[in-house]
Amino acid sequence: MKRIKILHMYYDLMNLYGDWANTAVLGNRLTELGSEVLLDKKSVGDDIDFGIYDFIYIGSGTERSQLACMRDLEQYKESLLKQIEAGVPVLATGNSHELFGKAVTDSAGNRHAMLGLLDFETEQKSTRVTGDCICDAAFLPDKLIGFINRAGGSQKGTIKRPFSVTPGTGAGFSAFPEGIHYKNLLGTYLTGPVLVRNPPLLRYTINLITTREVMSETEDSTVINEVSQYLEQAYETALSAM
Repeated sequence: MKRIKILHMYYDLMNLYGDWANTAVLGNRLTELGSEVLLDKKSVGDDIDFGIYDFIYIGSGTERSQLACMRDLEQYKESLLKQIEAGVPVLATGNSHELFGKAVTDSAGNRHAMLGLLDFETEQKSTRVTGDCICDAAFLPDKLIGFINRAGGSQKGTIKRPFSVTPGTGAGFSAFPEGIHYKNLLGTYLTGPVLVRNPPLLRYTINLITTREVMSETEDSTVINEVSQYLEQAYETALSAM
């Protein structure tokens, strides 16, 4: 049995819309596939050894929480970036993906240095960008659905955006490209339980984690099929309603 270690970073500060469900559904699915899953939750002040994890997740938070996490994360900058360069899968939802840029300028005009992995900067405004949306993903054949609630403003830089966003009915924004994709790091403004809502992205994430070693199949495939069926039905229903 393969042991897979998952890290949920800043599970308390960066968890606005049920983001915790992403590691929960991922752990459940990997367990059904025959793995032993160990989930660690770390926050500000905890010791973190990024080198022991097979998958790293960080969710969405307020602008204040984002800065608190960045201050804590600064001490682990080299360690985290080393794992990303080595191909460890990382998912950053909501405004947490802004941490991987060069800087964030808040609504008061204050510029805050970020991790600097990728060539982009985020400018935040006091207005909000909110609403349901559909995303065409450059790396997936299927569309993704989700919810966005972020500070207004823009991102500037030379990186290529992996998502093309189409706003849902009543959304408070127009179409725009968004997100980051570097090696096995994926970031998006989509927030909440994106892996629960999007089976295509869940499968993609599992493939990233498991391609390093072939996993054994569970003897009871009925359980896996039933779980997958429910997720797929919910996904198709939500997609058609957008």
